[in-house]
Amino acid sequence: MSVILDLSYTVSVWISAAVAVTYTLLGGLYSVAYTDVIQLILIFVSLWLCVPFVVMNPASSDITNMTLSNTSHTSWLDWNQTSYGSPSPLESGPAAMILPLTLNYLTPSYISIIGIGAVAAAVMSSADSALLSAASTFTLSIYKNILRNQASQRELQWVIRAVVVVVGVVGTSLTKFQNSILEFWLFGVTVAYVFMFPQLVCVLFFDQSSGYGAIMGFMVSLLLKGLFGEPMLAVPATIHHIQNFPINTLCMLSSIASIFLFSFLAELLFNKGLVPERWDVFKVQESPPAAAVGGAMEDNGKLDEMDPQQEASAHMMDSRY
Repeated sequence: MSVILDLSYTVSVWISAAVAVTYTLLGGLYSVAYTDVIQLILIFVSLWLCVPFVVMNPASSDITNMTLSNTSHTSWLDWNQTSYGSPSPLESGPAAMILPLTLNYLTPSYISIIGIGAVAAAVMSSADSALLSAASTFTLSIYKNILRNQASQRELQWVIRAVVVVVGVVGTSLTKFQNSILEFWLFGVTVAYVFMFPQLVCVLFFDQSSGYGAIMGFMVSLLLKGLFGEPMLAVPATIHHIQNFPINTLCMLSSIASIFLFSFLAELLFNKGLVPERWDVFKVQESPPAAAVGGAMEDNGKLDEMDPQQEASAHMMDSRY
């Protein structure tokens, strides 16, 4: 939008975000599902429509000849033959805008508008899905289960709408930072891999894990991640490591090991009576075996079923001794 309509980058981002937030608020899941289908079709058709115009432009080199001559690593576009001029976008800075720039300078105006529409559709398809998933997760997992268990369906709908707006505003505001969206995405993937993935694996596949292990596993991974540093948060490294060392994998594996270890220790301490039962917040102490409880109840039932004569005989036999 900033390339075709000559708008500033900030204004273009806020317009796109406003459109995505608006139809997500109005339609909810149905709007996201239906627009994703329409946007997917638009992306496929529009971009393929742009390909012949880009390839047949005089500024484009023959890709086949470049591949056969082992020069595919060089640029197949001569930007000096376009109105963009030199240096190329890769050299001048806006390399992230290479697709909109290619559509704008190598295709007719009406084709470039269609191609930019496909790019915008791809962006909004991801944005509306992220908005709805974040709002649904917060509303059902935090608001409904923790904050207000008695919340009505209408109240939950309003909470989802409010969270959609908040997430949209916060996410759009992040674009003013110098960090690229890719860096934010990589940071989110790192958080999910280091902190959430160990918890998910242990909960789904291992019955031995408990809440105590989950808390300690999170603390261990957080401690290690802090010691190794995080450039995205400007956290300096206390422990210096060799280059290309898999730090995130080490933190993840340490978290899993900590979950197993502290889950086992907590269960051992409570079952051995070394820690009072009233401190067992997550209820890991084993209850008495069901067979023993059932046998005791059965014996009590048999005593209750004894008629008065048998009961009197039993007392007489006891008195003889």
